[in-house]
Amino acid sequence: MKTSPFIVFGIVLTSLFLNSCTTKLYTSLDVLRPAKVTFAPDIKKLMIVNNTVKQPSDYGHKTELLYEKVKNVTVTTDSLSIFCLASLTEELNRKEFFSSLNLLPNSLNTSNDFFYVKYPAADTVKALCERYHVDAILSLDRIKVTDKTTEYMNGGENIYLADLVVNYETQWSIHHPKEPKFSATTFRDTVFWESESPQRRKAMNGLPNRTNALIDGALYVGQNTTKRLIPFWEKVDRYFFSNENKYMKQGIDSVYVKNWTSAIKSWENVLKKNFSNSNKAKAANNIAIAYEISGDIEKAIEYAELSLDYYGKSMSSDYESFMMVSNYLEELLQRKKEILILKKQLAE
Repeated sequence: MKTSPFIVFGIVLTSLFLNSCTTKLYTSLDVLRPAKVTFAPDIKKLMIVNNTVKQPSDYGHKTELLYEKVKNVTVTTDSLSIFCLASLTEELNRKEFFSSLNLLPNSLNTSNDFFYVKYPAADTVKALCERYHVDAILSLDRIKVTDKTTEYMNGGENIYLADLVVNYETQWSIHHPKEPKFSATTFRDTVFWESESPQRRKAMNGLPNRTNALIDGALYVGQNTTKRLIPFWEKVDRYFFSNENKYMKQGIDSVYVKNWTSAIKSWENVLKKNFSNSNKAKAANNIAIAYEISGDIEKAIEYAELSLDYYGKSMSSDYESFMMVSNYLEELLQRKKEILILKKQLAE
């Protein structure tokens, strides 16, 4: 059996004792997740363009000091789109998902109306694609930021607290030169900073400069947007069961050498022989994980369902293990849907 191309498995098993007889062995997998946006298979060369109007400096910025009313403040946000796009371009280049990637940092948008989203015109898209020899345009059409600095006091401990919460809303569109229709989507991100001190002034001074904070946040937004545009790796937790049953132990021994065929064979012996339903439930769970790692998501779902069936027949009240397998089954069903999306996004 081969490991799934959508999973990277590293053997780092940590024992967690459920009771005197059963051990839960924890490991983590790197699972490939689909992006929220699916590019057409023919889009190999992409151009990212700035199509934003700068946000008014007196819009969206507030401060609420201790014992005072909320005040509107002025903060310059002229460069947020450029920092966001630069960070996005750098991260996408690092991932090498597209064969080529270009960035036009200066805005195409000649409007002065920040509150109206104006998408790039079809003739502009066509001209850019022809000039730079790209297949499609990814346009940042607006970046809106709302932020608030708040001051508190913990009276019980005589500690002053301050935080800065920044919310970003970015609106994007994808344009193909041969298609008049385009797709548009909106992403939201939140970043925040906290500070505390026995002295009120130090608590506030512990927060970053507002302009610098907004720039740092824009860099984060650009980087985080990468995961929404192309598939990304995410760590997930998996739990094998082991106990004094010799077949359960043999299966775990095979896990350490990544011999999934042998591991499954060992745990199937538990299902075939006259062992308790609780043991069979744990063995079926282990088989499900082995099949998932091997890339057979259908078999993984089959054995996760079988594990739950055995738990239902078991006389033991192992509610924690039952819920763990139940949640695992839900994740497998979600992964089944995601794999179909990934195949489209990876043009398989």
